Amino acid sequence: MSVSESDTRVGPRGRDARDAAESRARRSQDYRAAREEYAAIRRLREKNWIAAHIRERRYELDLTQQEVAQRAGTSHSFISRLESGEHIPTIPVLKRILAMLDEQLLIGIERATPEDDRELEIAPAPEVLGA
Repeated sequence: MSVSESDTRVGPRGRDARDAAESRARRSQDYRAAREEYAAIRRLREKNWIAAHIRERRYELDLTQQEVAQRAGTSHSFISRLESGEHIPTIPVLKRILAMLDEQLLIGIERATPEDDRELEIAPAPEVLGA
């Protein structure tokens, strides 16, 4: 096999993976919508990974922003601002949102020593955060 042949991504039916995906997108509106949503999530991840994670998980669970807001005890506009990447929620609100998405917020602390030996501690976010 030549280098140029091994560099192409060919699917099991002998088609380039990109061509196959574009063909599926032309035939299926649902596939096209999912592809566009995941592209938007990838762009958002570069701006705000927390917002991207929440949007992706909501999409996976097939929930609307309104449903997330109601279950998390917040407003639709708050979830919309959060998913736009322009807002970072407080820890208690983030915990509520993640809990209704069947996830748990973990807090980690990492210390890099001069020798590049890293110390890492990860634990669930506390229920009550004192000032």
